[in-house]
Amino acid sequence: MKVTIRQKGGMEYLYADISVSGIRVRGTIGISVPKKSWDVKNQRVKKDDETTFLVSTIRNKIFEQIRTLQREGRLGKSEICNILAEVKKNTSDPIEKSNDITELEKYAEIFISRSLSTKKIGTIKQYRVTLKHIRDFQKTSRSVVLFNDVNMDFYNSFIDYCKKCNLSTNSIGTQIKNIKAIMNSAKVDGLHNSSLFQTKGFKKLTEKADTIFLNEEEINQIIQTIMPYPHLENVRDLFVLECYTGVRIQDYGKLDSLHLINNGTMFKIRTEKTDTEVIIPVHPQARRILNKYDGKPRVISNQKFNKYIKEVCRVAKIDELVKTTRTTGGQKTTTIEPKWKLVTSHCARRSFATNAYLAGLPTLAIMAITGHQTEKVFLKYVRVSKEEHAKKSNQHEFFLMNSC
Repeated sequence: MKVTIRQKGGMEYLYADISVSGIRVRGTIGISVPKKSWDVKNQRVKKDDETTFLVSTIRNKIFEQIRTLQREGRLGKSEICNILAEVKKNTSDPIEKSNDITELEKYAEIFISRSLSTKKIGTIKQYRVTLKHIRDFQKTSRSVVLFNDVNMDFYNSFIDYCKKCNLSTNSIGTQIKNIKAIMNSAKVDGLHNSSLFQTKGFKKLTEKADTIFLNEEEINQIIQTIMPYPHLENVRDLFVLECYTGVRIQDYGKLDSLHLINNGTMFKIRTEKTDTEVIIPVHPQARRILNKYDGKPRVISNQKFNKYIKEVCRVAKIDELVKTTRTTGGQKTTTIEPKWKLVTSHCARRSFATNAYLAGLPTLAIMAITGHQTEKVFLKYVRVSKEEHAKKSNQHEFFLMNSC
């Protein structure tokens, strides 16, 4: 018996190809996956453990039910077709079985199930956190939240609950954003016609984060510092590589000789987060690191990276005192810490954008490299003080013109 999960031509849906005892049956299983995300050889979704697990579960279920038919002597083409029909019914769209849903929590579960084949695993994790907060909110308030309950009273009560959980302002904003997405989806499905969650006051909370960047002098300081251990040297090199390419950490693995074009002068990669193609000029420091690792730098997990890069910066004496302010649990707190404690993988991407901007590279040219779609979003990455803005403007020809 053979059950293979395939993808039909250029289509996005998956289907089961079943061959057993001379019977051949093919049928869709109710899951769609972008063509570029499907690993044909291993029958799995690239970098999406949630959907891969679902596909594997479906495949195993088909195996079990066919074995049952064999044991009972009822194996036939129509019986296998019935198995596939039942599989598709249970996975394609659970809303069809629950047209009378009125509870936010119940629909949120369906919303997440639907998202497994279309959203990134990081987004799914965000949705699951929001679902957990909805459940905990219902427990603390001793109530069940219905669609029509999602109004300004709910909004204010839910934010109070989040503050008691010591969530930051931006984290609370993420929960609100996800709840609005769930409510919008339920409205499209015709489960409610409320617009109370769409009012101006029902907004995502945001707070400008006190983020840092490393200037050219600090990056050179890190480059020139001898690291005491090989793993720190590796992380240092990865960090510097991002400082001169601006990629996110999930794209580190693509900064190798296989992704070089134009006689090795540029990287050409497709980003994981936004699925956009970017072309990045190879900076001399990036080339030095590529050569050091024979064209294939060794990538590690984000968790380990963020742990080790702090140690790298501590060894390199990136110890300028930095003041940061953050609102957590509704309380604004200010801390003063040495800079090395605040460095993360994303700091390198921010450093690239800021240093390129200060060096005079046109904004649109930098955006083409970082993959930002709007200047508004891009400028959030540029950590330039008013004084630095003035210094940069002072070099413009407008300020260098001879006075009349």
